[in-house]
Amino acid sequence: MGFGLYLAVPIGVVALLLALSGVATLSRGWLFPWQRRHIVRPRLFGWAQLLIAATLGVELVGLLAVDSAYRSVVTMPGVVVLLFAMVLITRAQRPPRTR
Repeated sequence: MGFGLYLAVPIGVVALLLALSGVATLSRGWLFPWQRRHIVRPRLFGWAQLLIAATLGVELVGLLAVDSAYRSVVTMPGVVVLLFAMVLITRAQRPPRTR
C-alpha cells in the first residue's frame, strides 16, 4: 500500500477539485475563463465533471481497499463511465464551424 498512497493523494485532490468545479457549474453556470469560449452547455459540462469526480473516487477506493486480483472489477466500469463523461463533454462544447 506504500505506492498506492502516493497515487491516492493526487487523485483525491483532483477528484475534489473536479467535484467543486462541477457543483459551481451546475449551480451558478460558472466556468473557468479558458473554458468559456468553448462550452455552450454548462449544465451538461457540470454533470460530466461530477461523473469524472465520482469515477475518480471509485478508482481511489479500488486502489486503496480492493485486492489487486479484483481491482479490474472496480476499474473497468470506471473506464466506461469516463468514456461516457467524455461524450458529455464533447456534446457540451461548441460545434465545429462549417463553411
